[in-house]
Amino acid sequence: ALVGPNGAGKSTLLKLITGELTAVEGTVNRHPHVRIGKFHQHSIEVLDDTKTPLEFFMSRYPNTPEFKREMEQWRAFLGTYGCSGKYQTTKIGTFSEGQKSRLVFAMICMENPNLLLLDEPTNHLDMEAIDSLAEAIKAYNGGVVLVSHDFRLLEQVASEIWICDGYVKPWKGDIASYKKQLIKGMKLKNLDV
Repeated sequence: ALVGPNGAGKSTLLKLITGELTAVEGTVNRHPHVRIGKFHQHSIEVLDDTKTPLEFFMSRYPNTPEFKREMEQWRAFLGTYGCSGKYQTTKIGTFSEGQKSRLVFAMICMENPNLLLLDEPTNHLDMEAIDSLAEAIKAYNGGVVLVSHDFRLLEQVASEIWICDGYVKPWKGDIASYKKQLIKGMKLKNLDV
């Protein structure tokens, strides 16, 4: 997990990894076979609010000789991302941002990435959805770079902590010790005021 204050460069680092930005100094080397799936706060903008989830996925991923899904397979697939029953035939424009986020996670998984970049993925998610996301991250076989301020998620999935504050360095402890350090720093800052 990549943690640090707002404006410290976490999202910029993710953009360097994807190639959305070019390094001013140094180099960024990407393996030629890396397939990156990225979630960020504007990811839901790719959804078509005028379509239902079934219509959207069936039009975005049409049947080909190599890839074929029947209606019931799409229903089962969307159901695994918390979009079941009447929601599959309801216009996406009526969904909450949390429901839309679940659809974006489903879309990312359709791309079969071997590296996930998750930039504040818990914005707009309720606790149940956060726990479901944590389970999905733990079950995922590829690499994950997670940028988050959500300690509920971090405590469940972060095996390594990296602090970003203009540069990136590893944190030697776990997320609980990092949280204690933050609280201690805030208390000291309040004493100085």
